[in-house]
Formats: sequence, structure tokens, C-alpha cells
Amino acid sequence: MIQPTKKVLITGGFGALGYNLTLQLESLGGYDIHIIDNLSAGIANFSKNVAFTNMDISNTEKVKSFFDKYKPNVIYHLAAHFANQNSVDHPISDVSTNVIGMINLFEEQKNNTELEKIVYASSSCVYGNNPVMSEDVNITPYDTPYAINKYAGELYAKYYAEIHKLPVACLRIFNSYGPGEMPGAYRNVIPNFIQKALRGENIYITGTGDETRDFTFVSDTVELLIKLAQAEYKNAEIFNGGTGSKVSIKQLAELIIELSGSDSQIIYTQPRNWDHVKNRCSDTSKSRGLLGYNPQGEIREGLEKTIQWIREKLQM
Repeated sequence: MIQPTKKVLITGGFGALGYNLTLQLESLGGYDIHIIDNLSAGIANFSKNVAFTNMDISNTEKVKSFFDKYKPNVIYHLAAHFANQNSVDHPISDVSTNVIGMINLFEEQKNNTELEKIVYASSSCVYGNNPVMSEDVNITPYDTPYAINKYAGELYAKYYAEIHKLPVACLRIFNSYGPGEMPGAYRNVIPNFIQKALRGENIYITGTGDETRDFTFVSDTVELLIKLAQAEYKNAEIFNGGTGSKVSIKQLAELIIELSGSDSQIIYTQPRNWDHVKNRCSDTSKSRGLLGYNPQGEIREGLEKTIQWIREKLQM
């Protein structure tokens, strides 16, 4: 029997993660994809089969009007005011997108009888400097507005699942990287380091360089998002992304310099006053055991692919 085409909505679909998720869903087939994005992360190019609406999810009236006409089966809620430093500089905007925007989206799904699953993209930053980063630990994040509001999103997901019976699952994403993300003032460390290396400019590390992160190639994050959308869990259960392995920022910079064939130098500066996290590494046992998650992205290979993509985009 031929399975019906699923109507999939991706909020923030022109971001790096949305870009890669869309490409993967297109390759799998059987999905009618619609993207909502305010173009704050740029414009991605997809096939003519992908529908697009230019909209900011914090605009309550526009969101309501959109969902009056469109009833998705699956929602990947990736839209976010990204990320920590941006939220420190613009806390009101962070609340507007990461909290009000999410409420707008969820409110309009309460009467959507066609809805099968919402996957909410949370962040590893909710763990703060917690030495144990598993889904069952008690956390109270307050380092940045972004961390606070991403955790608030998890609480709202629980509220809408419990009270309004929306089928929701949450994914805490650990330092996703890969093709699709350009360097920029508020972007992740990897594309910014790569741009510096390709230009032969100094690479600045805030801190000692011994700080570690769990860098996760984007294809692994996409795989987990899709698995979570297809899984039975729908009571705002939380799952970790990540790899379960950590890489120091110094090692990362050195590897990017090597793979770029660069003569960039590493310069150490004072850490940002909000950045207290020394080590961040995901406990992936729940995702592996319950979802069959098996990350394949090795850091060297992932960086090679990312460097090549950025080199082509920047024509360097």
C-alpha cells in the first residue's frame, strides 16, 4: 500500500539545520515540505517542490492566519533567536522568538486534528556547567537569556503535551556543525574559525583553549530529528543529541588550521563574562537505546566537508 504524503512544516528552515533537514527529507521522498523563515540566517536554495512563507513566528496574527489555512502532520520547530551572545545583546528579541514564537506556534496546533508530532529543537546550553549531561538531571539554566528561554521552551512543550495533548518531543542539540552555516557575528565557532583560517587571519579563542565541546556533524543531528519525529514518544520527552565525545577548542582550532592549509596563529583572549562552561559532552545512552541513534560523523571528516563548503561559498 502506498503511504500518503506527509505534510511537513519546518520553522527556521533556511538555517543550517533546517537546510540539511530539508535536503534529507527531499531525498527520502514522501514529504510535502513547507518552510517558515524570516530570512535572518540568509536564503537557502531548494527545489521548486518546497513551499516557503516569509514570516516571523513572533507575529501572532500572521501565525494565526497561516495556520487557519495550513494543517501540517509533522512540525520541526527549529526557528530560534540564535544564540548565546546574541541573546545577551538582544534579550527582548530572544524572548520574542524563542518563547512568544513558540507559544504562537503551539497555540495554533491545539485544534489541528491532522497533527502527528512536533519536534522541538532545544539546546545543550540548558545544562550550563552541569558535570552530568543526561536527560534526567535537575537543571536551572540562567547563564544567558538563550539558555533560559530554550529551557522555557521545554517547559511549554510539557505544558502543551500534558494539558492540550499535543504530541511533542524535545531534542537537546549539542554544537551541531557542517555545510549550510556561513560565518557571522553570532554564528557558531566552527564556521568563524574556518573563515579566519582560509583568510590566514589570527584565530581568537576566548579562554584557555582547554574548554571542550561535543561537536556533532549536522547529518547526525538530522538523523536524530527524523527518528524522533517517527518515534512513539509524544509527551514532551527529552532526548540528547551529540556524539558522547568531546574536543577541546584548542584542538579544534589546530585541526581547522591544518585542514585549511593555513598559517593562522591562535591568540587567547579573556572569556566572555557569561561563558562559564568548561566542558560539555552529551550522554547519548537514551537516544541510542530508545531511538537507535548511532552518530557517524567523525570530527576530521566533518571539518573537511565543512571547510570545502565554506571555501566554495566564499570563493576562497
